Amino acid sequence: MLGHREMNGSGPIGWVAAYEEAYGPLPEIWFTAADGVLDQGAFARYKETGTVVAEWDCGPTTGDGDDAAPGSR
Repeated sequence: MLGHREMNGSGPIGWVAAYEEAYGPLPEIWFTAADGVLDQGAFARYKETGTVVAEWDCGPTTGDGDDAAPGSR
């Protein structure tokens, strides 16, 4: 079971290639805010480079109470 914790970060999203292999290119919804507005710049960069760069304020943990991120042990 995974949990989550507050943490800030930014950078390329590493799972994009695996997603594309399994399901094809990311659809516009991945670049659409909660208010329904498409981030056209981010979507265009993705279509040109195949890279998604994002910022986040939380991340996964192992869920066992020690706040370790998966794969960091």
